[in-house]
Amino acid sequence: MGFRGQAFAFDSPGAAVAALVALACPSPSARLSEVVGLDRAAGRILAEEVRADRDSPAFDYSAMDGYAICAADLAVPSGEGSNETVQAITLLVVGEARIGEPPPASFEGVRRPVAVRIATGAAIPAGADTVVRREDVIEHAAGRAADVTSISVTRAAAARVRRGDHIRRRGENAPAGTVVPHAGEVITAAGLATLAAVGIIRPAVFARLRIALITTGDELIEPHHTPSTFQIRNSNSPAVRAILASHAWANVPSVSHIRDDGNLGGALERACQVADAVVLTGGISMGHRDPVRAALEQVGAEVVFHGLPQRPGKPMLGALVRRPAPHTAETLPIFGLPGNPVSALVTCVRIVLPVLAACAGAKRTPPECLPRLIEVRNPDGRTLDLWWHRLVRLVVDANGLPQAELIDGRGSGDIVAAGMSDGFVEVPPGFSNAILPYYTWPAGA
Repeated sequence: MGFRGQAFAFDSPGAAVAALVALACPSPSARLSEVVGLDRAAGRILAEEVRADRDSPAFDYSAMDGYAICAADLAVPSGEGSNETVQAITLLVVGEARIGEPPPASFEGVRRPVAVRIATGAAIPAGADTVVRREDVIEHAAGRAADVTSISVTRAAAARVRRGDHIRRRGENAPAGTVVPHAGEVITAAGLATLAAVGIIRPAVFARLRIALITTGDELIEPHHTPSTFQIRNSNSPAVRAILASHAWANVPSVSHIRDDGNLGGALERACQVADAVVLTGGISMGHRDPVRAALEQVGAEVVFHGLPQRPGKPMLGALVRRPAPHTAETLPIFGLPGNPVSALVTCVRIVLPVLAACAGAKRTPPECLPRLIEVRNPDGRTLDLWWHRLVRLVVDANGLPQAELIDGRGSGDIVAAGMSDGFVEVPPGFSNAILPYYTWPAGA
C-alpha cells in the first residue's frame, strides 16, 4: 500500500509527526525571544528557566484551621482509667496565629500544655510541632464565643494525633533556586500563578512562529462572492488559519490564494523568506494539474513524505527547506494539505499543529495539541486498513461524562458534517474498539 506508486514513508500519522519534529525543529536556543507582561503571557512558550526566588513555602505553616500544639502534650499517662470524659486533656489557649503575620511568641518558657489558635496558611509558632484540627477539639470560651480560652482533646482524638500533622514545611514544595518551570513549557493559567508566586512579572517567551498560509485551486472563490454552479467558496483559508492562530505561540501574518495558472513557485519562495513555516492546501494529489510538488522542487525543498496511510488526508505532504544564515530557523517546514475541506481540517490538527508547536520552542507537545481518550457511544464496527479519522460530536451521558457520537458524513468534501462535529476520533487500522483518541477542533485564540 502506498501513494503515487511508492510505499508510504511512514506507517502512521504519529510516526510522520515525530520524524518532522526531529528534522524540522531547530534547537530552542536558536529562536528569538521577547519579554511580555503576565497579562500577555498565557499560551506563550517560556524561553527561560525560571527559578524560585525563595523557599516555597517560605515558612512552616498550618494546612488546617485548628490549634498549634506540642504533640507530646497529648500523651496520656498509662493506668489512668478508660473514661474518655475524665481522660480528656485540656490545653490553655495562649495566642492566635494569623495569616500574613508573624506567629505568636515561642512555646518556650510557657507552662504547658498550651495551644495557639491557628488559621490555614498561618505560620507555626516556634516550639509547636503539630496542628490539631478544630473539629477534633472541644472549645471552651469565656464571654464571647470567639474568645476561646482553652480546648479539650478526648483520649480517642489524642490517640489519632501524630507529630507533624497538618504542617507544611518550609521549602517542601521547592527550595530557593529550584527551576519552576522549565524553558519550553507552554504557559498555562497554573504556570502564570507559579510565575507570579516567584516574582516573575515579565517572563521571556519565544517569539511567535510566523506561518504563511497559501490556498490553491481554480474552483475556489472568496466566501463573500456568489459562486457559479461549479465553483466553491474557499472554506480552507479561514478554517486552517483559525486552527493555526488559535494558539498564542503562532502568528499567521500571510494568507494568499494562488490559481492554477498563477506563480505558485514564486509565492512559495517569497513565503519561505518571511515565514518560519508554510502551509498549503490543495494541489498535492495525483492530478496532472496539481502544482505543489513542482513548486516545492522550484524552491529546493526536500520532501520527507508525500502520502500517509490515513483517511481522510492520504495525499498529505511534508517537506523541508534549508535556508542559509541569517535566518533564525535554518530549516523551514512546509506542509501540503489536501484541498478537500475535511481533509485539510483533520491533517492540520493531527499533523501540522504538533510539529509547529515543537518548532515554536515547546519541549513537549502542548496538551491542547494532544488527543484525549473517549468512549464512542455508537460504534458501528467498521474498520479500514488505514488510520481512519472519523467525525464525531460530543454528548454527555447520564453520569455527566463526555462521550463521542459518530457523525454520518459523506466523505472528505462534506464540510456540512464537519461543521456539525466537535472534532474527530482516530481509529487505527483494523481496530474497532469503542475507546479512541479524540481531537477537538480549536475554537479560536
